[in-house]
Amino acid sequence: MMCAGCTGSRAERGVALLMVLGLVIFLSIIALSFSESQRLSSQMSANVLGVTRAQAAADGAVHKMLYEMSRPRQSDTQTEEQRWKPNGLAYEWSENGVAVSVSARSEAAKIDVNFAAEALLKNLFVSAGVEDGEADSIVAAIRDWTDADNLKRPNGAEIDDYRAAGKKVLPSNDFFVAVEELQNVMGMTPQRYLAVAPFLTVHSRSAGIDPQTATLEMLLKVPNLDPSQAADWVATRDAAIRDNLQPPPLPFSSPFFSTGIGAVRIRAEATTADGLSAVRDATVRIGTQPGARPQFYLWQRGSPRKTEPAPAVPGNNG
Repeated sequence: MMCAGCTGSRAERGVALLMVLGLVIFLSIIALSFSESQRLSSQMSANVLGVTRAQAAADGAVHKMLYEMSRPRQSDTQTEEQRWKPNGLAYEWSENGVAVSVSARSEAAKIDVNFAAEALLKNLFVSAGVEDGEADSIVAAIRDWTDADNLKRPNGAEIDDYRAAGKKVLPSNDFFVAVEELQNVMGMTPQRYLAVAPFLTVHSRSAGIDPQTATLEMLLKVPNLDPSQAADWVATRDAAIRDNLQPPPLPFSSPFFSTGIGAVRIRAEATTADGLSAVRDATVRIGTQPGARPQFYLWQRGSPRKTEPAPAVPGNNG
């Protein structure tokens, strides 16, 4: 015969067991959560460290590019040919487990919004899908923005026009200091700006572009150039650059060809073995006098390329 006390004791032990099991499960869940949190924290720290390493490598590559381009010229032809040049060619190497690629291109390969011939500037907007008359108005408004007076050009825009349109940013009657300022010009829409901004600069101080360093896409913005002829020549030029040979002479001419005054755009990309990457974009003017310090106009983080990279050559770590 089972006693009532024994039954109660067993029930209490069963409840106690359930409570212990529940506590164990609860503590296990907390331990797993803590472990996962620690794992994620460690991974985040590793990612931050990896990105920092990549960014440091990209920043160093910009300065290496500057050093290589600024080396004193040599009388030895072979040594001189090995000088790194601002022609868009990518120089690549690996250091401490980080793959690095850096290239430079003269800012004269773009259209200077402050100094460009009006016909060249207009053709850029027309090529972006802006109607002829609207392109004339935008160019006139750009010139009204940068000239020192408040006299309105035909189809242009001066301060009173911006006030009447409720614009918060008024013309400065001075040069643009950054391409981004172009977004404030009368007639400029976000779509138009995004279409033309990649082809513009404020650093070449040139009325035209330098065909020796311009991309094919940039050359096709020049009025009256034969696209097929330009494409053939650029392909031949780029092949010569990759082979470290003298580029062929231009088979065509244009009043919109000219050179700038030494500003270059440098782009450096670095990727760790874990696939973490960083990009540094810089615009700098290289001094022409011995010992002159480079003058930086832009120093910003960029985004990895979504298109095929420029033809590359192995870099050297010397």
